[in-house]
Amino acid sequence: MTPPAKRLWPDTVASRAILILVAALLAFHLLGYWAYRVGVENLATANQDRGLAERIVSIKRAIASLPQAPERDRVAHDLSSASLEVHWSKVSLVLGTAPMTERTRAMEARLKELAPELAAESFRVGFADDGALGAGEANAYKHMMLVSVRLDDGSWVNFSSSALGASQHLDWGLTAIMICFAVGIVVVALLLLRWATRPLRDLAEAAERFSLDQAPQPLPETGPVEVRRAARAFNTMRERIRHLVTERMQAMAAVSHDLRTPITRLRLRSEFLEDDATRALIDADLGEMEAMIDSTLDYLRGGTSSEPLRPVDLASVIETIVDEHVDQGHFVLLVGLNSAPVSGRLLSLKRAASNIIGNAVKYGQEAKVSITDAGDSYAVVVEDEGPGIAEADRERVFHPFVRLEESRGRQTGGSGLGLTIALAIVRSHDGSIALENRAEGGLRVTVSLPKL
Repeated sequence: MTPPAKRLWPDTVASRAILILVAALLAFHLLGYWAYRVGVENLATANQDRGLAERIVSIKRAIASLPQAPERDRVAHDLSSASLEVHWSKVSLVLGTAPMTERTRAMEARLKELAPELAAESFRVGFADDGALGAGEANAYKHMMLVSVRLDDGSWVNFSSSALGASQHLDWGLTAIMICFAVGIVVVALLLLRWATRPLRDLAEAAERFSLDQAPQPLPETGPVEVRRAARAFNTMRERIRHLVTERMQAMAAVSHDLRTPITRLRLRSEFLEDDATRALIDADLGEMEAMIDSTLDYLRGGTSSEPLRPVDLASVIETIVDEHVDQGHFVLLVGLNSAPVSGRLLSLKRAASNIIGNAVKYGQEAKVSITDAGDSYAVVVEDEGPGIAEADRERVFHPFVRLEESRGRQTGGSGLGLTIALAIVRSHDGSIALENRAEGGLRVTVSLPKL
């Protein structure tokens, strides 16, 4: 499907069902209307043609019974009507070379049926539009059926009828009624389909809330069989995931306690060492171990947090982190909006922003942070003066425990989880992170979060 057609194609179950229903109704109405028109018009035409054929035979017999030419001409004019003009003449109005059509053959058959005494050469039938007249008379009898009947003395009675060749026209009253019925059916169908697809919308909303860790309530298992099965499967999946997450959190708490206890003992024992240099090295190693444990636990949480969602001023969060770096002597510049309200978890957002800005300061020496309005979201852009990241590594750098060559030294620290944790937190807030190298050198990180 081409992109323009794809944009026009409905994107919901209800709209697609309505489109199918409208197409089926339209096809049904058009076929029904065509069958009705054909049937009614064929019946009306047959009755009309039979009546006119009977009149033609009656008028021919009446005129043939008159002996004098003036009387024949007068009676012919007296028997004329709005739908049938009659003229008596010594010549035939219809040319003997007039082409035969389905309509003229049908009229000839009716005339022979009503007047068996008429020989095939004693009458002619044709349409002015089909070349039954000469060029000079065709315009005068346009859209008319013409019949010429020869009398015994060789004269002719000429008939012209506009009713026999009347053009079909659209019955606008019937069409309006059909349109009203179709619109009414579509409106009722739309309401019923919205009601029928409500469980699907609830399922989609619950899945979206669950993906954002908003702990939705179990879905009611109502509606058609397919919808009930989908809701039951979602509820089962939800319980299994919540159970797994709970077990993982409990395991993380136990591991954290079990690891921190010996670290604390080692730290206390190091205080009894008389060699200050050795004690400092041990303290540094223990601090690095604690930092690695904290980072690993944050990563295992996968962006989840017991902290509830609430309105958070993203600009204030960024300003706090920037001020902390400035107080530590780092060059970090903050520009842009003074207020950027979002729905989020304050501590999680602060952790994600701290990881991103901290990386910019660590590897780029200087950092510039800007907060801008991006339509339905806020964009936080962090730029540094560092070496940047190769395009092949921009996706890999978000993988856990991945550290690029420039950051593997002990002097820079890090466990390769900073951006992984930041990405998990941002995604849990329905946001996104993008990396790109600056033309003038350095890395640009763009974080987008939906507005409140």
